[in-house]
Amino acid sequence: MNRFIKIQDSIFVEKCIVCGSRPVIQQAPGGKFIVRCKANADHYKTQPGLIDIDAWNKHNRKPDNGSDNIRHLKRG
Repeated sequence: MNRFIKIQDSIFVEKCIVCGSRPVIQQAPGGKFIVRCKANADHYKTQPGLIDIDAWNKHNRKPDNGSDNIRHLKRG
């Protein structure tokens, strides 16, 4: 099955860390789903199961370089 489900633009997802494309949802056998890179199936993909955008975001988040200007602010 090569049909993908587009993730709505209103849902925040990190772009693929390898190629920069927005991920899609692919249905796996057994009624499970995979969040994967649209451009290349060999790039990172989540484990089959529920739609796990959090796992995708954690894996594709670029390392924090600490250069933003709000790090010095105290919380609460």
